[in-house]
Amino acid sequence: MTEPLVFNVIQLGSFPTTRSLARDGRNSLEEMLAGKTRVDLTIDFTNVKAMTISFADEFLGKFLSTFDASSHEMTIKVAGLNTENAEAVTICLERRETQVAVLNEDGTLTLVGASLLTDTFNAALELGEFKANDLAKSLDISPQNANNRLKRLAAVGALRKSRSTGAAHGGKEFSYRAVTASVPEADALSTDVPFARA
Repeated sequence: MTEPLVFNVIQLGSFPTTRSLARDGRNSLEEMLAGKTRVDLTIDFTNVKAMTISFADEFLGKFLSTFDASSHEMTIKVAGLNTENAEAVTICLERRETQVAVLNEDGTLTLVGASLLTDTFNAALELGEFKANDLAKSLDISPQNANNRLKRLAAVGALRKSRSTGAAHGGKEFSYRAVTASVPEADALSTDVPFARA
């Protein structure tokens, strides 16, 4: 079973701009996730009118570059981006060569920040729950190539990686499930760490 969590970026202000504010927000997010596994995290930018690229980089880019969602069986998605904020997020992720699943206004999911993995992410969305060999067949690539792509997507939370029971030949086998497009209602959320400015 998974736990839905939402981090509302609006608590950092409607126009967050500085790296120090972004660091404080990222620290609060990391405290909220401390010791947790199997979380479906939504980082929600709703009502954030504008932010600088440096804020997006220090808050989201650095979080995605340093936090290994795969080891926590966690999914991560970003929601509530307006056009300007989506551009700031895209730029910072491309610079850091990382990616994140973004929930669009129409309810679809898009992988932002790494165009080379877009086809892999879209195939994962279509497959639902699957194993690396299923993805390899779907994309007509080698199982090793599929594993390399899945590892990168699981690390940023675009997929949940879980160890399969009864793996053949006694080795480790994993199943994957793509991040979902749903965002939980406010009363279903855990709010362990409120943001407090230093």
